[in-house]
Amino acid sequence: MIDWIRAQLILFGLDQTNVRKSELASEEALVNVIEHGYKGLPGEIKIEVIGSEREIRIVIQDRGPAFNPLKQQVGFDPSATLEEREIGGLGILFMRQYMDDVLYSRNGDTNILTLIKHKPN
Repeated sequence: MIDWIRAQLILFGLDQTNVRKSELASEEALVNVIEHGYKGLPGEIKIEVIGSEREIRIVIQDRGPAFNPLKQQVGFDPSATLEEREIGGLGILFMRQYMDDVLYSRNGDTNILTLIKHKPN
């Protein structure tokens, strides 16, 4: 899935730095769907990459339980030691940090997560 997303980002003219940031954000979103939404069981994920002159949107849809990552508390203490840090939770932080905008909606039984990266001028 990530290879396909990368190819689409390059096709739409995104520079290498922003391709990598978008890849990482997409990977975190997909891992969340697989591990938490479908709990490792088979499930369908639909991915679209939509490009325009100004931005690229990565739209990830799944039919797992409703989950809005934007409402999750993301706490990260950079001064904490590795032993003090909790496992997980950084994926949502990466999505917010690496993308210019992150949108969530629920349409019927479908989660729709949209990751938006603006193209540099």
